[in-house]
Amino acid sequence: MNLKLLLVLSTLTACYLTTAQASQIAIDGNLADWGLHKNGNADDWTPDSSLNLVLGETYNVEDQHTAYLNPGFGGQAYDAEAMYVHVADGNLYLALITGLSPNTPNDPLHNSFGPGDFAIDFGQDGSYEFGIQTTGPNQGHVYSNVAWDYGLWDADGNYAPNNPDTQHPTSIKSGTDIAIGQLVYNGIGFKNMGQYYKDTHYVIEAAIPLLAFAGFSGKFDVHWTMNCANDAIWADPILPSQISEPATLALLIFGLTGLTYKRMQHALVSI
Repeated sequence: MNLKLLLVLSTLTACYLTTAQASQIAIDGNLADWGLHKNGNADDWTPDSSLNLVLGETYNVEDQHTAYLNPGFGGQAYDAEAMYVHVADGNLYLALITGLSPNTPNDPLHNSFGPGDFAIDFGQDGSYEFGIQTTGPNQGHVYSNVAWDYGLWDADGNYAPNNPDTQHPTSIKSGTDIAIGQLVYNGIGFKNMGQYYKDTHYVIEAAIPLLAFAGFSGKFDVHWTMNCANDAIWADPILPSQISEPATLALLIFGLTGLTYKRMQHALVSI
């Protein structure tokens, strides 16, 4: 394989990487690139049209602001307020707004419950095949074959820690670490968003490579709740099967480039 072809393949590789890395969303805890605003009214939760998000599918809002949440109690500190999901540029982008600070200790004996992890259920059958860790040293890591912890409430919303509702997984107990994404859990609270403008909010924002979900496509749920499962929230977008094709192209380009590099090395040694 000649130098000219190597240069062509290198150019294709660079173009692919530039395209794959370009994104409308920066993982920085700032919600402006999701089309959200902080004006202190109910419309703040509604994104503008830049990402074409659809209520009930690619985003969900549950800014309840009451002592009784869903399925349990807790008030603002345990309120899962809104979730936004976007698939683009070879990534699954997530934005979650909650009243729960990332610094909340997980200390059930003193009635304190820390943040949970993202749970992903392909086929929407309650299996939750993947988890994304939101806190700790493995923040942003993606796991398969996940064993889950659950909350304090049964399927009817009754306090039942020995019989929790398995439709609301909380934190990853164990699993196979398969990928690393970007994830920011902003520990600096902010106000003036939504009609309850005095409430304090925190943001979890993530970009997860779609290659982590190889072999899966179609409808899926992205679920989040805290370790007590006082308030759960989820969105159910569609992951197109064709989204993995650029990744296949990239692997082919890298493979051909590597083969070319080896042949050039061989030619140089021969000289």
